[in-house]
Amino acid sequence: MSAERSFGLQWRLAAICLAAGATGALVSLISYVATVYLGLQSQVAIIIALLSGILVGFLAAIAGSLITRSVKLRLWEAGRMAGSIARGDYQARLDKGPEDEVGWLEEQLNLMAVQLEEAIGALKTLAERNRLLSEEAGRGAALEERMRLARDLHDTVNQQLFVLVLRAAALRKKIKDNVDNSEALVEESETLELIARQAHSQIRELIMQIRPISLEREGLGKALQEYATNLAEREGWKLVDQIDLTVGLTGEQGEGLFRIAQEALNNISKHAQADQVNIRLLQQGDSVQMQVHDNGKGFEPRARVNITAVGLSGIRERAAAIGAQVIVDSVFGRGTKLTVKLSLAGEGSD
Repeated sequence: MSAERSFGLQWRLAAICLAAGATGALVSLISYVATVYLGLQSQVAIIIALLSGILVGFLAAIAGSLITRSVKLRLWEAGRMAGSIARGDYQARLDKGPEDEVGWLEEQLNLMAVQLEEAIGALKTLAERNRLLSEEAGRGAALEERMRLARDLHDTVNQQLFVLVLRAAALRKKIKDNVDNSEALVEESETLELIARQAHSQIRELIMQIRPISLEREGLGKALQEYATNLAEREGWKLVDQIDLTVGLTGEQGEGLFRIAQEALNNISKHAQADQVNIRLLQQGDSVQMQVHDNGKGFEPRARVNITAVGLSGIRERAAAIGAQVIVDSVFGRGTKLTVKLSLAGEGSD
């Protein structure tokens, strides 16, 4: 508060009271002297002096009442503005009054409203930027997923089909040339059958990654078991299956948990160098818990940069989208355990 405002409202009221008292005394004295000078009785002079003092006091009371009413109205306006701000009207402002204590309060309230309006505007801008970034991240994740599937197709099915074409062409040539070597033809046909089966398996796995049909038909438990079994056979893992097949969760929550497990197993395949994977899926009442535990090399969760950071961030984003909690427990050289807890309270589980 500025120095001149420290002599504001309280001193104004004090000055009115002091002036009223002094004026009342002076008027009473003048009235008494005048009545005596005019030759009136002293009793009459005293009465006139008292009435004069009362009149001055009444006028001072009116002046004080006007001042306090003005202050009261200004305080009511300040309260009304505070209520408007509480209801979200950050453009509410007070008209600036006299330079006194209430005027200082009005100035501070206006300043607060301006700062709140600027802060809310900044928050709205930040929220919009976050929305755009989230959309961009979603498009980036989709692009990354498509690129990964393209790489998998090129590295597995595409090469196997190419080899299959070459061997089929060689077999056709042998048959056409009537080469009398039935044992070699049988061996070649068996090789072709093996390559075809491998390509078929790879195609099934990629389709499962893109759209797990068994998840929609039979629920999370069976879909997760099928996917984990196929991946363990491909990677050469020993799979410890503790999946409750009666967990029939589908829909957004079921697919969310399935994708989290898929991402976790993909991280193990790429980075963990594990030979055993434990998968546990259990539903107790309105709660589902899923664990993916490997005996690989692990990592340091607090490290500033680690190779699994992108995968873990994706897992946490998927978990947040379905309202699940993620706990990552990893020790370098002793594997990683991923635990996901999902509450089904208030949600359908079909």
